[in-house]
Amino acid sequence: MADTLTVQELNDLRLGTLKTAVDDWETMHGRLERLADGGDGQVNAADLEKKANAADWEGVNATVSRQFVTRTAKQFGDAAAEAKSVLDLLRDTHTDFTKHKSDLRSAIDDLAKRNIYVNGNGKVSASVPSGAAAGDANDIHQPTDEELGVAQRRITRILWEATETDRIVARALRSLAKNKYDFTEQGPNSVKEADREQGEADAEYWRKEIAKGHVDGWSQDKLDRFNGMLKEQRDNPGFTESFATGLGADGTLQFWRDLADPGQGHTPDGERAKLLGEVQKNLSVSLANASHSHSPAMEAWKRDIIADGAKQFGHEGIMTKPYGFQIMSNLMVKGKFDGDFLRDYGDAVRTFEAKTKKNFDPVAIWGNPGLAAQLDYTGTGGDGEPGSDPMGGYLKAVSHNPDFATKLFSQDDWAEYLLKDRQFYDEDDPFGKGDGTVQSRDALGKALLAAGSGLDPDQPHVVTSYQHTDGQRQVLESALGHLSDKGDDLPSELRDDMASLLGNWGDEVHRSASSLDTGSSPLDYKELLEVSKQISRDQDAYGTLMEGVNHAIIADIHTEHPGDPEEELKRAGQTVGFMESARYQAIETDKEDPSWPAKWGYHVLGGAANFIPGAGDAVQRGIDAAAYAWQVEEQNRIDDDAAIDNSHNFQSRQGYLQALGEEWSSVHPGHRLTQAGNEYLRQDSIGNSAFNGNSTANRIAGIAPQ
Repeated sequence: MADTLTVQELNDLRLGTLKTAVDDWETMHGRLERLADGGDGQVNAADLEKKANAADWEGVNATVSRQFVTRTAKQFGDAAAEAKSVLDLLRDTHTDFTKHKSDLRSAIDDLAKRNIYVNGNGKVSASVPSGAAAGDANDIHQPTDEELGVAQRRITRILWEATETDRIVARALRSLAKNKYDFTEQGPNSVKEADREQGEADAEYWRKEIAKGHVDGWSQDKLDRFNGMLKEQRDNPGFTESFATGLGADGTLQFWRDLADPGQGHTPDGERAKLLGEVQKNLSVSLANASHSHSPAMEAWKRDIIADGAKQFGHEGIMTKPYGFQIMSNLMVKGKFDGDFLRDYGDAVRTFEAKTKKNFDPVAIWGNPGLAAQLDYTGTGGDGEPGSDPMGGYLKAVSHNPDFATKLFSQDDWAEYLLKDRQFYDEDDPFGKGDGTVQSRDALGKALLAAGSGLDPDQPHVVTSYQHTDGQRQVLESALGHLSDKGDDLPSELRDDMASLLGNWGDEVHRSASSLDTGSSPLDYKELLEVSKQISRDQDAYGTLMEGVNHAIIADIHTEHPGDPEEELKRAGQTVGFMESARYQAIETDKEDPSWPAKWGYHVLGGAANFIPGAGDAVQRGIDAAAYAWQVEEQNRIDDDAAIDNSHNFQSRQGYLQALGEEWSSVHPGHRLTQAGNEYLRQDSIGNSAFNGNSTANRIAGIAPQ
């Protein structure tokens, strides 16, 4: 597989040379076409063929001479056709590379305006000028990690598309030139056509290789070539649909079952397992792209895949036979699958679970030792994992299609099934305690986050506002209801994703936490408090939650509102008091070991940033200053073994409240509370609000005043 083009290589590409080649081949094609078909009144192959066929030859001339003339005439036509194919490919190449270069230049110029530098190898980094160079240090934009991630993805995509154009055209030209005396090759007339033909050819080649059987015996080199081909062709409809339908549903599932776990002491590990992880991801993306086709053949494949879910697939010489659902779900870990297919597949899995085992006990179905196989190589452990719960792979696919995720979790029966009724289990040790990691429940958290935010958790984003759809709001409210009902049994795997989701809804969380009338808050006050408490039982999740809340408080302070701006100051205090109550309740729940073993560091922050709106530079400075004050106090709390005042939890937040007050004054310099000598009054306002917010939350939670 060819290396990806670099920025320098694409920038240095001389399109003038390519344009000269186009002009030369245009001249060549014109000459060959005139020799083949005429048009200039001169001798041409078509006339010779016509005269040869009309001649009244006898004997040897009637056969040998006529055949020679007609065959020679045809070769002129074939040569002209090949020349046209070369010309069309070169024209397309020139057009495509002109666009690639223009896209790259536009991207580099656009990113430079945001102080993002792109080096010659295509790597992006922050490049912030000094205050003196920029004129005003306060106006210098500091690129966020999320902006850098989106920028890197943009540059990588442009370079990948340019590399693909180069690869496709080079392969097409090599095919045309493989026999310098044979012009019968009918080449493609565009890069798009060449791409499709190459994809179909690769699909057919590897279908035949797989049909030979014993794929578990493929050498590392052959498996590497297969993976390289998948990476090149996974977004090519000519390949993806042809490969899926060529294998058929049974063939697709049997292929991965045989390749992933041949058993008999030969279960892949080490470098083989690592390579299989790449194959699994690229094959998943290929099938995801194929699922968007609605051709009769692909519609039949999708129906058959679902029907095969209840079928067991064995392997020669071993007894374990996983279900088709278990195999297919491990081929859904990457890529964006078609929403209709996800709906039908999910309904089928759920129906099978309900029909096979009552009381929503999937471990009794999927964890059966007789089904055990190693089907998932995408984990972080290096070697493979069972991947036995098909709901895990399915929910990963759901998270990569946020629009469908919203539809799924907006359905009350599905939300209740996933968040309340269904049992999840540790796939490494289905009937034991394992290590406490429930893989499919982690996938549930990601799917829920996608559903409530409208964002794919595995992709970088630059969010621009707190705006959401009615469906996403329904998802959030449903999740708060179901998860708050679980109380201290809320699964730990959902804490970080719920923290990110609440950060994504930060404005609503802030206005709810700061409500004076808890019965009319935008989000259910009691449910929000309980879920915030459960999130706060985990260090990283708590940090993510507070990062989102801090962002929302500062954004609210910087937003114009009707009436006295002191409302934003008081709301900030109310929310701080609310969050401190949630944290205190979390400490009480885990009071046998309340201290966090790890120390806070600034690098820990950033968990919510991919899901909260980007802020202007002035707002971001306020966010950073307040976050630093909060972080210092949190570290002091850890050093003091998580000490917290039971009756007035917010007392440990005086430095944070001070920072919020100062930020508020910087936005409202003319307000009476900002005037010289009124700092005490300002801090009294936000401090009393924190007390009120804390007392209200404690009362709702049933904590008696001390």
